Amino acid sequence: MATDSKNRIPNFSSEREQNEACSDSAEHEKNQGKHFLNAPDLRFPEFTGEWQRTTFGECCTPLEYGMNAPAKEYDGKNKYIRITDIDEDTCTYKSDDIVSPNAVLEDKYKVKKNDILFARTGASTGKAYLYDEQDGLMYYAGFLIRGNVKKDYNSKFVFLQTQTQKYKKWVDIMSIRSGQPGINSQEYSSYKFRVPPSKTEQDKISSLFALLDERISTQIRVIDKLKSLMQGLNNELMDNPKWAKVYVGDFMEFFTTNSLSWEQLCFDKGQVHNLHYGLIHRGLPTMVDCQQISLPYIKEGSLPKQYVICKDGDVAFADASEDTTEVGKAVELTNIKNQDVVCGLHTIHGRDVKNMTVGGFKGFAFNSKYFHDQLRRIAQGSKVYSINTDNLKSCHLYIPSIEKQQKIVGLLSCLQDKIEISEQELHAYEIQKKFLLKGLFI
Repeated sequence: MATDSKNRIPNFSSEREQNEACSDSAEHEKNQGKHFLNAPDLRFPEFTGEWQRTTFGECCTPLEYGMNAPAKEYDGKNKYIRITDIDEDTCTYKSDDIVSPNAVLEDKYKVKKNDILFARTGASTGKAYLYDEQDGLMYYAGFLIRGNVKKDYNSKFVFLQTQTQKYKKWVDIMSIRSGQPGINSQEYSSYKFRVPPSKTEQDKISSLFALLDERISTQIRVIDKLKSLMQGLNNELMDNPKWAKVYVGDFMEFFTTNSLSWEQLCFDKGQVHNLHYGLIHRGLPTMVDCQQISLPYIKEGSLPKQYVICKDGDVAFADASEDTTEVGKAVELTNIKNQDVVCGLHTIHGRDVKNMTVGGFKGFAFNSKYFHDQLRRIAQGSKVYSINTDNLKSCHLYIPSIEKQQKIVGLLSCLQDKIEISEQELHAYEIQKKFLLKGLFI
C-alpha cells in the first residue's frame, strides 16, 4: 500500500533504535521554542558550552575480543585478567588470585594504557575495568571486550560513564537475551553519552573522581585491616587451654526455631520480629543491637503456635551454608528491650542457662577460628553444609574468669565499633560519589 513520504515510518533495523529515536524526538519537541543547554546540573565555573553526544565506538579504537585460553598458575610476570578478576564494587583488578594465560602470548591481547575492558556475558555483563599500569603486565580473556580510548578523550572520563545510573539501566535492557545475558562489541560501541567540548573539563572531572576513588580504596583497606586485626586478636584470645574447658552442652540450652519463609514475613507491621538466617550470613557483627537493625515482622496468621522469645545474651547460629567457613556463624543479641524477637528458618537458638558468660563474650567466642574448626570437622553435606544442636553441644570453649571476659569484650567491642564507624564513613563516600556521578554527567 502506498504511503505519503511525509508519513512514512523510517526503516529502523531494530526495536532498540526505534526507542532511541523516539527518545531523541521527544527531547527535541520538549525543548522547541526555548534555549536548552546540554550541560550537567553541576559544573566547574570556568567551563561553558553545550556537551556533545558521542559513543564508545567514537571515543575508542574498534572494540576487540580477548584471547580464548585457559588460565594456569601465575608465572611471576604475565597476568591474565578475566571477568572474575574485576572487583564488583570498585571495578579494580583483584590481585588475590593471580593467574597467567596458558597459551602463546600475542601482543594484540596485551592490555595497554587507556584500555577499558568490558564484561560481555553472564551475570556481570556491563562491568568494566580501566587499566592501571600499577597492575602490571596483563593479557585479557575472551569474555572481555577491549576498547582503547583515543587521545582526544580522557580515558578516566570515558570509563566513569560505566558507573552512572544511565549506563546501568542501559545494560539491564541491552543484556536481556533468551538465555545467558550478554552485550557484544557492536552494542557496546553504540552506547551514547555526552562529553564536554573541552578535554580540559574532562581532565578536571576525572581528577576529582580519581581523588575520591583513592579515598574510597583507602577506606576499604582500613576496614579490611581492622577486621583482620579484630579476627586475629579474637582467634588468639579464645584459643587458651589455660582457661576452663567447657562443653557447649554443659552450659547452653537450645530451643526449637520456626521455619517461616521470607513470604511469611513483612516490614510494615506486626507483633513479633523474626531473625532469619539470611541476616546472619549478610554480615551482621558478632554482637547485634536489636534496636539498631531492622528485623522483619512475622505476618498475621503465620506466627507458630509455640515459639521462644529471645533474651539479651541469647545466640543465633546459622545452621547451613554452602561455605564451610560460614556454617555455624553466630550472633549474640543485645538490647532487645520491649521487642519480641524469635529465631527463624535455618537458625539455632541458644541460651547460657548457667550464667557462665558476660554479655558479648559468646558472640566473639562462637565466631573464633578455634570454635569454627571444631564445627567444620563435623559439619555434614557436600554442596550445602549443615550442623545441628548435637553438633554444637559436642564442641567446647575455653572460658576465663568473669573479670577477664569483661576485659576481652571491652577490647574487641572497641575494635568492632571502630569498624562500624569506618564502614559508615565508606558509605558516606559512596553516597557522595553517586551524587557527583548524577550531577556532573548528563
